[in-house]
Amino acid sequence: MRPQLLDRFGLAVEVRTPQDLGERIDVLRKREAFERDPSGFVAAQAKAQASLSRRLVRARKQVGAVSFSDALLLKATDLCRRLGTDGLRGELSLMRAAKAVAALDGRNAVELADLREVAPMALRHRLRRDPLDETDSSGRVRRAMDEALVD
Repeated sequence: MRPQLLDRFGLAVEVRTPQDLGERIDVLRKREAFERDPSGFVAAQAKAQASLSRRLVRARKQVGAVSFSDALLLKATDLCRRLGTDGLRGELSLMRAAKAVAALDGRNAVELADLREVAPMALRHRLRRDPLDETDSSGRVRRAMDEALVD
């Protein structure tokens, strides 16, 4: 996609096949259980789904009250500057996503760990491609986070 279109996406996730054998086996077992009895599988997951749904509803109500300190705002803008993101959508997406994580965890303030958690999703797709740099965008974001998002 063209950079102008990618910039319109707030978050983008990188989907990879799990490398941990235990995770892979768990996914395969769950998939087989679903194929064997879809209704039973859905019923078995209902309690966890309801719990997650309640957490999400609470977080949506709370997210507007979550604060973002000036110190963290400075770190977020420094991270985006280091990565060379154009415009301010990177910072805006980073702030909104970090607030959502804090609200989901039931907190009223964003923490540095929240920024670190969402930075790859908010920024990876906003990076300019350098044909001479063999580092993938995830590596570039990690390197910049190690420099900008320190205590």
